[in-house]
Amino acid sequence: MKIKIKYRDGMYFEGETPSGHLMKWDSGPKDAKTDGPTPMEAFLQATAVCGAMDVVSILKKRRKEIAFFEVDVEGERAGTFPKIFDNIMITYRIGGDSITQEEVQKAMKLSDDKYCSIINMMIPDVKVEYRVEMM
Repeated sequence: MKIKIKYRDGMYFEGETPSGHLMKWDSGPKDAKTDGPTPMEAFLQATAVCGAMDVVSILKKRRKEIAFFEVDVEGERAGTFPKIFDNIMITYRIGGDSITQEEVQKAMKLSDDKYCSIINMMIPDVKVEYRVEMM
């Protein structure tokens, strides 16, 4: 996999993905207007969607109808550089007539143990925890 990043101005960069998508990246002082997420914000979002895609895929293969699904990810960063994430809490909020908490937890475990590349790159250096809230 190969990507390209181009510097534009200030701390603003644009990246092109192998699939042809343009991504904007930016960083500035707190409360400043920026044109994209910081790399750490994007990393947390990528962590959320990586696991979410696995959970949806697994539940759909089991013929489960998802009526509601959202994921919150909260990361705590170390106080010293390189200020990596020490702890990450992933909260799945999901609902559907035929979906049980046990099924969601099994899907999460499969994602965590086998499928989600992002989460697996962090383990064992980052403590990753999960919570399921049935809606």
